[in-house]
Amino acid sequence: MCPILRIGLVILTILIGGSWSRAQAADSVVGNWRLVSWTEEETETEKLVTAFFGDEPVGVLTYTSDGRMSLFLANPKRKPPAAPKATDAEAADLYRTMIAYSGSYSIDGNKVSHKVEFSWNQAWTGTTQERFFEIKDDHLTITTPPIALSGKQTVNTLVWARIK
Repeated sequence: MCPILRIGLVILTILIGGSWSRAQAADSVVGNWRLVSWTEEETETEKLVTAFFGDEPVGVLTYTSDGRMSLFLANPKRKPPAAPKATDAEAADLYRTMIAYSGSYSIDGNKVSHKVEFSWNQAWTGTTQERFFEIKDDHLTITTPPIALSGKQTVNTLVWARIK
């Protein structure tokens, strides 16, 4: 076999293998996921703390095969408003006890990027939220890069179980 042809076949094999593994990673996240746990670790002290919504937060994360995603997280202790129309104080409390956004996603290795198109927090709309992920059995672990959401810089780890 001609050396140039042999080199071409090797390069093609590498390219196809790389594309296949990226596609395989994308396929592995496709589905619906239920939140199991959410912890924060302070980057300065490495102290583990429970995240915003307590020991048993609720949430659903969906990834579709056509590159769409949506996420909803909430404090299970959210209180409904006293009347159908919430007071300003009730509305503010409801806003503070949830996170929701939707958009598209892409995967590059172990990094998933959420391109936020709609969000409960307008400051996130139009941003790209990058996360790192790992799938083991039917559990998806998503870790944030260091972020300052609660006044201190933390890394958040969310563990999800596949909804069957």
